[in-house]
Amino acid sequence: MTTNSAENSKISYVHGLLSLFMPGLGQAASRKIGRGVSIFVSIFILAFLSIWTIAQKARFPEEYYGEATRVYFLLVLQSAALILFLVALRYLLARYLLRDGASQAFSIPGMAVIYVVAVIALSNPMLQTVANEELLRRINGQTAVLSAAAMGAFWLWQMIDAARIGGGKKVGSMAPAILLSLILIFSLGWNITQIDLGKAIAEYKDTQGILSRIFWPWRNAFEFEQISNDAIAKIQAPCPEGATGPPVNQPQPDGIWISATPTCGDLSVRDLTGGFTLGTELTIIGGGFIPGWTVEIFWKNPIGNPFQPRSVGETSIEIDDNGEFSTLLNIPDAVIPITAIGDQHHTLIVRQETEEVFTGNLSREMKLALVGMLETIMLALMATFFGIIFAFPISFLAARNLMAPISAPLRKVVGGVAFALPAVWLAAIITGLAAAALGGLERAPIGIALIGMITLLSLGFMGYSLGGSLLTKVSEKISGNTTNMILGTLASMLAAIPGWFIGLGIVYGLVSIPLSEEKVAESVVNLPFPVISFESGQALFTNSPSLASGIAFLSALIFALVAFVWVFRSGSEKELKIGLFIYTVTRTGMNIVRSIEPLIWAIVATIWVGLGPFAGSIALTLHTIAALGKLYSESIESIDPGPIEAIQATGANRLQTITYAVVPQILPPFISFTIYRWDINVRLSTIIGLVGGGGIGFLLIQWIRQFQYENAGIAVWMITITVATLDYISSSIRQRFV
Repeated sequence: MTTNSAENSKISYVHGLLSLFMPGLGQAASRKIGRGVSIFVSIFILAFLSIWTIAQKARFPEEYYGEATRVYFLLVLQSAALILFLVALRYLLARYLLRDGASQAFSIPGMAVIYVVAVIALSNPMLQTVANEELLRRINGQTAVLSAAAMGAFWLWQMIDAARIGGGKKVGSMAPAILLSLILIFSLGWNITQIDLGKAIAEYKDTQGILSRIFWPWRNAFEFEQISNDAIAKIQAPCPEGATGPPVNQPQPDGIWISATPTCGDLSVRDLTGGFTLGTELTIIGGGFIPGWTVEIFWKNPIGNPFQPRSVGETSIEIDDNGEFSTLLNIPDAVIPITAIGDQHHTLIVRQETEEVFTGNLSREMKLALVGMLETIMLALMATFFGIIFAFPISFLAARNLMAPISAPLRKVVGGVAFALPAVWLAAIITGLAAAALGGLERAPIGIALIGMITLLSLGFMGYSLGGSLLTKVSEKISGNTTNMILGTLASMLAAIPGWFIGLGIVYGLVSIPLSEEKVAESVVNLPFPVISFESGQALFTNSPSLASGIAFLSALIFALVAFVWVFRSGSEKELKIGLFIYTVTRTGMNIVRSIEPLIWAIVATIWVGLGPFAGSIALTLHTIAALGKLYSESIESIDPGPIEAIQATGANRLQTITYAVVPQILPPFISFTIYRWDINVRLSTIIGLVGGGGIGFLLIQWIRQFQYENAGIAVWMITITVATLDYISSSIRQRFV
């Protein structure tokens, strides 16, 4: 019950206390059950997410969920106490200092700002009062404080809301609850995504080298000629006792030359502990080079593998004004096969390269990028083309306003399906015979597929039409109960088929979890029901040979009984909304296909047909069919029904109605959606190449993995230019035709 003061102020403290102990209970007690349940579920989910996020810092988070829960709720209590203190402070200020209305109104958001500042300022003391240093190192302390601050405000708000509603006041807005929930979710998301603005700002310079190579890659887009002049000297290593090595090169009056002494020595050695012992030191001199230029020193081992030595001396040397140089170099740790016999002669190479000369020819990488971009455009074009072909008819099946009026008598549907199934079975037999005659799918896949599709559609349609007409004529000559009995029997037989497979699906999907797929597969025999045993207090399915078939039989029996009863009670004259059924199935299928990203479809397609643009075309086509089908169907659903009614009033059939009343209205949005989808497919085709779907994306990911950022920049520029050009073209087409 409420006190006199509560009645005067229209506040129910009882309802507020109920929501204090259980969020939303006060609202539910005031018959605002939906509001109360929403508040309870929101607080429960947000608290669960908060506790889970707080414990994620530890190496084994599951060991700290208990401590995270304790810390979180203590911080919620501290936050609620801080809010109550600020509310009391505002009350005193409003009563004794801030007398004018404007100041009092400003104090409300002002208190909110002060609360946020206070939480941030007091976060460390708040944490230290609820957890020790060891625990704070293993949980996300700042996230705990921020989420607890939002939860404390949310908790107090729902208490006040319950008290106001319980006192008979008008139900207030949920905006504060929504705002606090968003703040809490934002704080959790900030931590889960590990956002670190300080690191991003402090380390931005790390990207400058890569970005500069990507943004200006044009030097790699063209070929440059460069001539390399090499001077060589032979060195023997290792140097056996008594060996003198190859003869020392002598200075040459014309051309470049080098001389190294001694010409026989020992290799540097790198042991297993990381130690490094330098080999014999060589004195290298040379002449005849271009003054002021730089030469590079390379080493070629006896099996012919060149490399630039490291940690054994200077390998980039500047030539003096006389065209000569002098340097010291230790023999590097070159690899020699263990099967090598005889003297091992290495080659010391000093290379001077001339300036690069621009040839004006496109580089190999640029040509690859152009071919890849052309492949990408064609990939998107083919996916859009086939997407239109399939999405256009499917969109009519997914348009509710066109499919909802379609209905058929129950007897026609049951009879049609009953005859269509044998017709489909016959089509499968004919297709199998044709495949055997043509040599199988390996020799004539397209021909067999066409035969199968044509046979299936033609025989299936003939069977459905014949069965529906036959059962309709039979029902007209016999009594109603007999007709219902025949329909019920046929319907139960038809329903048993999907019931059987659903039962097997349940077995393989659920029962195989406590058992295994092998045991379940062994139990698929025609025996009765599964046996259940109890071991260790738990109910487990035994490995009885009746397991899978028993559950499948039970599922088929249930489906058959339900179908028989429903058909018998409905009667043969009942109109079935088969249009809505087709609409629902089509929409569901499109939603499933559309919800799977093209990148996933590309992975599946590469497993199906291998790497290359064909896999990318399949992936984009599947997604395009579903996406365009949805857009097209929504355009059909939004057309003006007036022309349809006018055409139907003249006695036009369904095909004529669609041709003259629907198609003219949907052409402009169809063109717009098609161009828009082509634009999207061009962008997507650059991404699916990352998983082997062909196009320029395949080159892009390879160059990035090889750290060839200039080449990757060429690919990025090709993508940018192409997308911008196609966007301009598609915009022009839309302005002209839409």
